[in-house]
Amino acid sequence: MPKDISISDQESQQELEKLRQIILGQDNQLITDAVNKKARGIVSDVITEAFHDRQKKDDSIKKVLLPIVENSVEHSVTHHSDRLISSLYPLMGSLVRKSVGAFLTNFIEKTNQLIEHSFTIKGLKWRFKAWQAGVSFTQYVVSQTYNYRVEHIFLIHQETGLLLKAVNLDQQSQNDAELISSMLTAINDFVGDSFQLDENGVKEQLQTVSTDSFNLLIKPGPSAIIVAAVTGTPPQAVNEQLQLTLEEVHHLYQQEFNQFNGDNALFENVDTQLNDCLLTEEKPEKASNQKKPWFAWLMIVLAILFAGFKTLNWYQLNTLHQQIMAIDHEAGIVVKNLDVHSKHLISLDLMRDPNALSVQNWFELQQIPFENVVLKERRFYSLSPVIIKQRVDKLSANFPDLNFDWLHEELILTGNIDFIKYQQLTAKLETLGINPSEVNRQNLTIMSSDVLAQSNTINQQIFKDLVGKISTIQLSFTSGDDQVNQAMESDLLQLKQQFLYLSSLANKLNKKVGLIIMGSSDNTGNTSMNNALSLKRAENTAIALTKLGLDREQIFVTGLGQINIKDVKNTARKVMFNIIYIDDTAT
Repeated sequence: MPKDISISDQESQQELEKLRQIILGQDNQLITDAVNKKARGIVSDVITEAFHDRQKKDDSIKKVLLPIVENSVEHSVTHHSDRLISSLYPLMGSLVRKSVGAFLTNFIEKTNQLIEHSFTIKGLKWRFKAWQAGVSFTQYVVSQTYNYRVEHIFLIHQETGLLLKAVNLDQQSQNDAELISSMLTAINDFVGDSFQLDENGVKEQLQTVSTDSFNLLIKPGPSAIIVAAVTGTPPQAVNEQLQLTLEEVHHLYQQEFNQFNGDNALFENVDTQLNDCLLTEEKPEKASNQKKPWFAWLMIVLAILFAGFKTLNWYQLNTLHQQIMAIDHEAGIVVKNLDVHSKHLISLDLMRDPNALSVQNWFELQQIPFENVVLKERRFYSLSPVIIKQRVDKLSANFPDLNFDWLHEELILTGNIDFIKYQQLTAKLETLGINPSEVNRQNLTIMSSDVLAQSNTINQQIFKDLVGKISTIQLSFTSGDDQVNQAMESDLLQLKQQFLYLSSLANKLNKKVGLIIMGSSDNTGNTSMNNALSLKRAENTAIALTKLGLDREQIFVTGLGQINIKDVKNTARKVMFNIIYIDDTAT
């Protein structure tokens, strides 16, 4: 019976297997096809809950998704930057403001720490101790500021000793990471080869390496080794975090370890896990021992006082410079150079007219000590109206019969003067910078002089001088104009006085004199009209002299017509004068 029962069970199993194949298909193909058809709906119903449960269980979802998201963002920035910019544009303003604000806050905090560490007594002590220990000031500050700080994390392939990934606390590249990896691998191999195997036949491996600057914590794993470089004394929490990170890396990158062929690009995104090991713990500061940077504040106060002193001194010297430069506005004084070295040393280089105010008197009026001035003074002849008036006022003492008055810048002469003194006055005025033709002589009477009547030789010389002076007088007209205007009256009055005196001398020397008036024209316009215009100018001038008191019978008028001399013809609108005289001794 037992044998029959066994045969019956086998047949039942075979029948059941045939039935399963009929229902499910070969290799469960029918049920697989059915599940595949509904897979998308089934997964979509539970994917959110599955992600939530997995993340809650071991916090691994974000670490797996982070590299995928980063690569997706990088691809979007590279290939669809316009769309990304359009999406981020509304946020950019606030992001920039927050970033700048965070930067300034961090900068101020670091600056305060730097000042506190650099200028306090404690900071100076730290610098000295860092120099004694042969380490940098930054390293010593870190050792005094933190209980511990994980500076660098290295992930090293167990079998080959190649560096897979390195991260550090300050986010800067570790240029000697490959060298450190090779060194640790070599030391670890040396230890494993040099010492006995444990009871399980496994080689001994390093757990801790101490240096002057770091403690190296080493956690070995089946496929990789994780190494942490720590300043200070690391607690057990650092070892536990290293172990957890090592297990997580092996769990997530098991396939990459199995496929590793020397290319560490497979582990480019492992820094997400390694960053969890960069732990720090600051030393608590004791309120009673907290030092205030009195030395720093003292330096700042001294710097402010020094800057204030320099600013005040600059302001005072600049004000003094401007005050002294006002002497340049004095009539007859021109400043060439001024250097205000200090209140007690002033270098002044200037030119001064003898009639101008003295420099010393000016400084006394301004209440500036003159004994502090190094003066270099040079003489010059000023044409300033104020200085010219001062010269004329001094000259007026030599002519008591005349009144010297000023109407704005015009000199007005009033009174009686003989011709010889008038000639002397004219010469003096020219040396003082006054053109005699610009002097108002309407109320001046020039009388004939009999002082030299007994000397024919001197009279003859005066006669020739007057002839020459009359020949230099010219009247200028505008184009097409033939009228004698008011501006010409001064020259005509001077001509009249000189001719009358010339006539008086001619009588004493037995000579007959006549005045020739010659008009001319430029070459613009019609020639015949220009000839008539030149004659008309001469005739109008003769009429004006006749009204001033000259005898018309002593005047001869002629028109020279159009002047065609190069460089002269365009300014030839003139009336010129000449004297014709003959001796009367024959009669």
